[in-house]
Amino acid sequence: MNTASFILRRLFLGIFVLLGVVTITFILAHSLGGNPVYAWLGRTASSHPQLVQLYTEKYHLNDPLYIQYYYYITGLLQGNLGYSPAKGFIPVSQVIVETFPYTLQIAFFAIVISIVLGVVLGVVSARFHHGPIDKSIRAFYLAGISSPAFFIALILLIVFTYFFHLLPTGNAADPSLLTPKPITYIPMLDSIIEGDYAYFASSIQHVILPSLSLALGTFGVVVRVLRSSMLDIMRSNYVRTARAKGLKENTVFFKHGLRNAMISVVTLSSFIVTWLITGTIFVENIFSYPGMGEYVFTALIVQDYPGILATTIIFAVIIVISNLVADILYVVVDPQIRLG
Repeated sequence: MNTASFILRRLFLGIFVLLGVVTITFILAHSLGGNPVYAWLGRTASSHPQLVQLYTEKYHLNDPLYIQYYYYITGLLQGNLGYSPAKGFIPVSQVIVETFPYTLQIAFFAIVISIVLGVVLGVVSARFHHGPIDKSIRAFYLAGISSPAFFIALILLIVFTYFFHLLPTGNAADPSLLTPKPITYIPMLDSIIEGDYAYFASSIQHVILPSLSLALGTFGVVVRVLRSSMLDIMRSNYVRTARAKGLKENTVFFKHGLRNAMISVVTLSSFIVTWLITGTIFVENIFSYPGMGEYVFTALIVQDYPGILATTIIFAVIIVISNLVADILYVVVDPQIRLG
């Protein structure tokens, strides 16, 4: 099977995965109980019954669930994600365009920190296995793995903000600075394009703690898997052969050991992306970061069905794409691997 046919097959399967996610989420969201119109309108619902009737008819809330599902899927195929009660009934698509770039900023730096820190410490841990350095690294990453993201976020907030006053507590940038005009719709990148380096510097300061909170909870998985893979590979026959040929230990370790052990890191990369993206729900609320994670939390609180469904679809798309990219990267890391 060539690469193109493999990608097409995975994309085809991904469509069914997304359809299943939409169906399950739709049913669960409409099984919470209560009339969503009263949650959307609040006190206005009791004083304006005609408004309740209008929204009930507009969203087919009195129709059977399968009819509501039909109208939702039809609108979804037309690019209509509905309107968000949590954001004053503006289109959900607009809310996602405004919030998702901020989530990408956190996730990008969290992924970089997690992979780089995990690979570096994994290599060091394997190189000095069973020594004091190895034991210290293992204790460090075990503490990170066993701690939820929100707990790590609170610890970092107390240490770096309240004790040392080094980093800001929340928001995406200094409120006194104007947000750059949307070009790529990623504020940090737009600030570079526009030459607004004051906003860029401020956004970097504000993104450190949220990203670090996510990375410290996931980098340990990379360390653990890479260390284990390296130790297994260094005991393999072809490594013994390389040593018998007179190659230096560092050459054997990095060229033959690390290169093959990195395949396991590629396997983990898709899961790490998923963990980091979904973990923003907790971290963004703690740091008041205006990303999609904060919007998901608000949507759940006020029973914003269109918002819940739309963000779930976005998360599902990210998971499908990250898994596809991880499979394709196998060939980059080791061309001997065949996708079939």
